[in-house]
Amino acid sequence: MLRVVVDTNIWIRALLGGPGTLPVLVAFQEGKFTVIISDPLLEELREVAQRPRLKKRIDPVDASELMEILAWDGELVELQTIPPRCRDPKDHPVLATAIDGKADVIITADDDLRADDELRDAMAQYGVQL
Repeated sequence: MLRVVVDTNIWIRALLGGPGTLPVLVAFQEGKFTVIISDPLLEELREVAQRPRLKKRIDPVDASELMEILAWDGELVELQTIPPRCRDPKDHPVLATAIDGKADVIITADDDLRADDELRDAMAQYGVQL
């Protein structure tokens, strides 16, 4: 089964009802891939969903259920790897989660990850596609 790290920006967009990201949530709920998650990513999701401008638009029950589902159904990994250099150091937990969780792919809308050819090549050496 495909092993996937879903970046926080995708989960938030799904919680906001974003039509482009909702299929990711549905596919996860249908068991079409295994989500690889780490404590830093769960904490980031919790923190971002609580930001005042987003909190008004995100149903707290939906956010809570998503975090619970991720904690129970996702494969939780402990981060040990220092990932390759990327433009935004805040993205290191995403990269480390993918490496330590032996993910096949990272799903993200973050251009600091997607548009960096050097980073894509470095992650490919770990078997992770961006």
